[in-house]
Amino acid sequence: MTRHTDTFTGTTADAPTTTGTAPRPTDTSSALARTGGIAAQLVAGTYVLGFIAMAAYFVPRGLVSPIDEPEASLAFLVEHHAALAGWYLVLYLLGGAAMVLVSLGVGARLSPAPALARVSTALGLVWSGMLVASGSVALVAQQAAVELHAHDTALALDTWVATSVVQDALGGGIEVAGALWAGVVGYAVLRTRALPAGLGGLALGLAVVGAVTVVPAASEIATSVFGLGFIVWFTWLGLALLRPRLRA
Repeated sequence: MTRHTDTFTGTTADAPTTTGTAPRPTDTSSALARTGGIAAQLVAGTYVLGFIAMAAYFVPRGLVSPIDEPEASLAFLVEHHAALAGWYLVLYLLGGAAMVLVSLGVGARLSPAPALARVSTALGLVWSGMLVASGSVALVAQQAAVELHAHDTALALDTWVATSVVQDALGGGIEVAGALWAGVVGYAVLRTRALPAGLGGLALGLAVVGAVTVVPAASEIATSVFGLGFIVWFTWLGLALLRPRLRA
């Protein structure tokens, strides 16, 4: 009498295993994080240049809000068009483009928490897009207002005020998009410790400051604190992303 037995063969691919350790960073994610670190330093640099230009050049020469003093604001634009265009080009277009790489780099470093990493990347890309859109609106509006001013001052004034409101809403007037991104990143950092805990705590603090910019009475000072705080944060983030993550 012959006894038949069934033989089962398998490979490691047939039997998935579950481990309690975080996924190890791949070469691609590590390179993306390092690229994000360089981009973070660039973003910090645009903030520094922006604040220096504002304090040392624009404000002393009479820069005012288009909403508070429309005529004076338009006159300033006509006289300092090239300088203002350069300011928006650096701070919004260059800075916004660099934020794409920062968002991807931070998301790669936060891979131990995949869901939070995806959310942070999405919010960072949204913020980046709003910055680029804000800068683009500003540059087009400036050119249009200057050209209209040559033959129709009233139309130039209306155009300048209206487009300034749109530009400010997209970036610079309120900082909700940046606050949301900072809040998610800060929470993810404190949860995963993929970056220094102090960096996560500072991000949460900046998220609160950014949220306060929706309050009209506190908007101006909150926006300034938000920007100055991000100079420190982006510089620190850049240094942290340039260091390899410790393997679990």
